[in-house]
Amino acid sequence: MIRAKKILTLKPRVQVRKCGDVFHLLSLGEDCPEKDEIFSILLSFLDPDRRKNAEYLFEKGRFDDIYYLTLDFLGESVADWDLYREGRVDFSSRTVLPHMLYLDGLRSPYNVGSVFRNAEAFGVERIFLRPGSASPTHDRARRTSRDTVDAIAWSFAELDEVRGKVPVFALELGGTDLADFKFPERGICILGSEETGVSREALAIADASLGRVSIRQIGAKGSINVASASAILLYAWFSSSSGCSGKDA
Repeated sequence: MIRAKKILTLKPRVQVRKCGDVFHLLSLGEDCPEKDEIFSILLSFLDPDRRKNAEYLFEKGRFDDIYYLTLDFLGESVADWDLYREGRVDFSSRTVLPHMLYLDGLRSPYNVGSVFRNAEAFGVERIFLRPGSASPTHDRARRTSRDTVDAIAWSFAELDEVRGKVPVFALELGGTDLADFKFPERGICILGSEETGVSREALAIADASLGRVSIRQIGAKGSINVASASAILLYAWFSSSSGCSGKDA
């Protein structure tokens, strides 16, 4: 734990950041005998409204809220991986289903990482990525996935390289409702890009096999993020698998 004396030697913005880090660690159960002194350092930078709020939070022992207050003061936001302190997981014990995904041009490493995390949770065996998709080895993808990119076999591949080996279907608008779709025991689901959805070439391949599945919605926007959609899809596919059981999250 950083000392108050050390914090005072740092540049002003870094002082605020380090004070916030201390209070985040306190919220996780770590001890800091100098928390009063460090809190006084933090207060010296805050405007009257934030100072009053911070004093209230300190009195209530809501240390993580003080951390978020410092982020707000610095004009920053927190990402999931900033709070991620889980140790290495033994993925050898995971249950694997004969379910595969094809990421048809996902450009965002955040979305690729999130899809991997969802895929690990629901037993996906393998993920193929169209060349040009964000790499699972990208730092942001790896961190968003919480290292699940190490749990699932993956490779870059053109769709022609995997077509014909197993049934193929696409998650896309205009398909069979998720509740009525007949999921295969073994197959590949195509997930489209954030901007344009599933490509015409990929849709043609899916339509010649098992077709399209859609998530029914009632909102005005009519679409959801590809990572969120993958979680819904994978849970439904997992639930349809014969003899498959899982554990509550």
